[in-house]
Amino acid sequence: MKKVVIFLIALAILGLGIIALAQTTTPRLLERIGERSQISVEEFQQNRREIQRLIEQNRTEFRNQIQNKRVEMKTRIEALKAQLRERLKERIEERKRAIVERIYERINALNERMTNHYLDVLYRLEKVLERIESRTAKAKLNGKDVSKVEEAIQKAHEAIEKAREAVKAQAEKVYEPPEITTEENLRLDVGKLRQQLHDDLKAVEKLVKDARDAVRQAAVALAQIPKVDELEVPTTTQPTQ
Repeated sequence: MKKVVIFLIALAILGLGIIALAQTTTPRLLERIGERSQISVEEFQQNRREIQRLIEQNRTEFRNQIQNKRVEMKTRIEALKAQLRERLKERIEERKRAIVERIYERINALNERMTNHYLDVLYRLEKVLERIESRTAKAKLNGKDVSKVEEAIQKAHEAIEKAREAVKAQAEKVYEPPEITTEENLRLDVGKLRQQLHDDLKAVEKLVKDARDAVRQAAVALAQIPKVDELEVPTTTQPTQ
């Protein structure tokens, strides 16, 4: 039970703060083991190490995809900043133009920072889920009924994938500069852009929280199996209990 409690503590640490303002499929240990009733300890550990390696590899590839896209985005953002600068020359004084430009830069920078944070959270959730799945696989090999845990694990995987795709879409979004109509409406016009970013990030954050909750439910389901933390890969076939 202690290890399951550790899973739940890890999930609590992953709590998300409320902000002021190519699909990567998760590798599965249970799918590799399938309906086998027996497996050697060495083969089990080898499969688990391979799953962990694939998680790291997928994380790197996913981040590289986003980073490559961001290189393209930076060129567009610079062009939009230049257009904004030209438009503002005719409408507001220089000091306020500089403020608007800084705010626009911060909007896109905040989006990058928050989406990086969400990706980090999902990566840590995936690692927690891998440990849950490893314990579940051992319980299954010991003949325990893990059907409810497997169902919860499947939902957690789906929630992580859904959140990750939402984060990717948000990370690749370029925000248009605010449409400054008049100097009198400056605060209102800039506020609209800030609110748009806030709403977009909140929507993504909800999906990340849903993924965290789904992983927590998998940990809770695992904890219902008696003495689950004492189970290891058996050396003989176990009858279903």
